[in-house]
Amino acid sequence: MMPMLLIVAAALIGALGWTLAEYLLHRFAGHRRRSRWLFTREHLRHHRELDWFSPLWRKIALSAGILASFGTVAALVLGAPGFAAVVGFLAAYGAYEVAHKRLHTHPPRGPWGRWARRHHWLHHAVDPASNHGVTTALWDVVFRTHRRDAVTVHPSRAPGWLLDDSGCVKPAFEALFRLA
Repeated sequence: MMPMLLIVAAALIGALGWTLAEYLLHRFAGHRRRSRWLFTREHLRHHRELDWFSPLWRKIALSAGILASFGTVAALVLGAPGFAAVVGFLAAYGAYEVAHKRLHTHPPRGPWGRWARRHHWLHHAVDPASNHGVTTALWDVVFRTHRRDAVTVHPSRAPGWLLDDSGCVKPAFEALFRLA
């Protein structure tokens, strides 16, 4: 029987692999203006329409395809740890999808939430050539695309959770965000 520690380590390596894939896809495919790749078109649409996200059925179909193909190959070649790595990759992808949508639709809760929103909105509102990681800045730091500035957002592009009823930045976010 396979030691559980090896299975858990493989799943964690798979999850770390997702963070690298997230960074690379976002940086090198997400902003290619002339690409016909569906991911690129959808990502550019998301930048134009900040509340638009690829349909859930498409994400589930993609995950099922990855699990069926890569999961099978990994299990055949590496056994249970290979399958665990693919499951860890997909679990991190699922967590990313939930976190990314919440960054756009919900106010932050806690230090990571405040950090993640500033980090992500720097990418959307200030510099799309920076902060490609959504759930972590690890690869942005490694590849020197990380920014930490305060975020200046045009009021028409500000997420609903950021502004109060009078259209001003809520006091809780004034240290991180300002309006253009």
